[in-house]
Amino acid sequence: MAIIEKLTVKTYIMKKILTIVLLIAAVQLNAQQKKAAFTFGSGILFLGTGDVLAISFENEISYKFNHYVSSSAILSYGRGDNGSYQSTSFIQGNFNVYLSPFRNNKKNNFKLGTGFSIMNVANTRYYVYDCGNVPHDQLRSKIFEKRNSTGFNIIFEDTYSVNDYFLIGLKLFIQPYTNGDINSGITLKAGIVF
Repeated sequence: MAIIEKLTVKTYIMKKILTIVLLIAAVQLNAQQKKAAFTFGSGILFLGTGDVLAISFENEISYKFNHYVSSSAILSYGRGDNGSYQSTSFIQGNFNVYLSPFRNNKKNNFKLGTGFSIMNVANTRYYVYDCGNVPHDQLRSKIFEKRNSTGFNIIFEDTYSVNDYFLIGLKLFIQPYTNGDINSGITLKAGIVF
């Protein structure tokens, strides 16, 4: 009887140890799922109401909460020229939330996003006056305009995981702002998953 009780106790202890080991292994496997990514992107956009074509560069860090929801923070910079007498540059910060209707745990991840945007735009215009024989560089007038605005983002994005660590993607977006500006553009991006 004592031997049976010892075997029962040993079996009970072994079951508990096995359960703990399996739980630790499950936690480790879950922890190894890569949930964050850092991407760099470049693209073109129509700044304002489409009057300035600009080239933009962005850095993005994103985090996946589950198989359907993720978020990102983006810092971007861009510059555009309209002829030799005008230049426009901007810096922009965005915070977005994405929904992946087809799940984001596959190689291909299509997602729809929206979020908050803040933008600082600087425009420089040069006016040249024609006054007969006076050189043009003496008759240039420079006007500098600067504005800040807040708005929101509407994003359609598709990313593809090349392997466990690298991804590429394409993003289409529209950004209406409270001052009447509406940005729209396309960005090609690549990054690492960690």
